Amino acid sequence: MTTPLDSPWKDILEAYFPQFMAFFFPDAYSEIDWSRGFTFLDGELQQVTRESETGRRYVDKLVKVYLLNGIERWVLIYVEVQSQKEEDFGQRVYIYFARLQDKFQRDVASLVILGDTDKDWLPCSYESALFGCRLQFIFPIVKLLEYKKRVAELEASDNPFSVVVLAHIAAQATKDSRSQLRRRKRKLTITKMLYERGYGELEVNNIFRFIDWVLTLPTELEESFKQELIAYEDQKNMPYITSIERSGITQAHINTVLRQLNKKLGEVPIELQEQIRRFSIAQLETLFDDLLDFNSTSDLVAWLSDHK
Repeated sequence: MTTPLDSPWKDILEAYFPQFMAFFFPDAYSEIDWSRGFTFLDGELQQVTRESETGRRYVDKLVKVYLLNGIERWVLIYVEVQSQKEEDFGQRVYIYFARLQDKFQRDVASLVILGDTDKDWLPCSYESALFGCRLQFIFPIVKLLEYKKRVAELEASDNPFSVVVLAHIAAQATKDSRSQLRRRKRKLTITKMLYERGYGELEVNNIFRFIDWVLTLPTELEESFKQELIAYEDQKNMPYITSIERSGITQAHINTVLRQLNKKLGEVPIELQEQIRRFSIAQLETLFDDLLDFNSTSDLVAWLSDHK
């Protein structure tokens, strides 16, 4: 199970998996026969992965693809988002790799995206040795932090994941309250790229959902962002992100919050649900961050009282 914070990564990866592979792992992309399609195997992955821990901050996907030589292969992908350094990360990647190979007798490739802010954390292997027996498992990683030096390259690319990385970098660089004006400016610039690149309405909305989720703004700045974006859409005659669609995005946030609260606490009382439904996207994001620590409905009531 992924946490709410992982949802935008999960959604964008599923929507644009070939583009994901082309952007982050071009060598592997070139070996895959994309004409034969691909299949997400979430059920098979759940059979071998342990129960997720509270506070988990990663997305994992298992995908079946075909190589150009006709051979079927499975690709195991970990996307680390909102990451913290994990001492046994390499071991976890190896365990999932070994379990999948053992259970399904398939060749597996483990590909890792790291979205943390620790420049020195570069886990790309797992080793074990005892009594002359030695294991060395090496897997490719992509560190999103390193793209901070490649912004011009990202801005020139037409791959959707260049925008994803730009939004991810901007979110990390504007976390504190003093950076919100800069975040609003960067969010608008990145959003305009969707139109400037000639993306269609579906692509604009799909990618904007990621941008909107990771670059949340305080209510007043969100409103001014919305008004400037509407004016820009009118100027371009491309009303892709309308007020109705943005309301739909907000409703999706609300539904996800309530779903997670119900899983965590049981059925949330109607009066509390109604209070949450009146929240802005920024308030919903804050609740997403904090609900992982709730143990009872009383914790939610206390939180709501503190965030009126």
